[in-house]
Amino acid sequence: RELRNAIIGVNFRWPDAVIPYVITSSYTPSDRSVIARAMMEYHNKTCIRFVPRTIQPDYIIIKTTGSGCNSNIGRTGGSQVVSLDQGCVHVSLIIHELMHAAGFFHEQSRTDRDDYVVINYGNIQDGMQNNFNKLGPDMIEFLGTSYDTGSVMHYDQFAFAKDRNVPTIYSKTGGTLGNTQGFSQNDVLKLNLMYQCSPVVETTTA
Repeated sequence: RELRNAIIGVNFRWPDAVIPYVITSSYTPSDRSVIARAMMEYHNKTCIRFVPRTIQPDYIIIKTTGSGCNSNIGRTGGSQVVSLDQGCVHVSLIIHELMHAAGFFHEQSRTDRDDYVVINYGNIQDGMQNNFNKLGPDMIEFLGTSYDTGSVMHYDQFAFAKDRNVPTIYSKTGGTLGNTQGFSQNDVLKLNLMYQCSPVVETTTA
């Protein structure tokens, strides 16, 4: 079996694939439109549904925090922050953070990553090395999907680089690392497998 980068434990899944959300007032109408476009990618390609929170006890709150772009992994209980500071309001980055909230680690956290990439720790910004840690099989769920260098959950080759001319991640197989366009086919497959979606017919209308 090959490895997948989903967190172990059904408790971290969102029941019925429904993720209630709150968006704080710090965003402009244009920002909110971009966030809505990212959510619509999930609605069009998976069975996950983002719904405005009413009284649900567990939900995500999308807000600016000053800490950049980040999220917990999976459902943690109660309110949980998805941080989207101003530089994060791009469809692919929002898809990335929402996929964390749905229950996925970074692709390069997989235990088989060294077969596909080399991490250049010497060029990683101080204090950021933990973002490149591999996670053990006790934390990452097994499923038959291959390592995906083109995943929206994969860092690009210059992520957290001290010298932006020198990669922090080298691909052993060639090709681009990461994805600025949104989901890869494997991302969609993994989301639908995790949430046991029936086959989803992709739609292009809002």
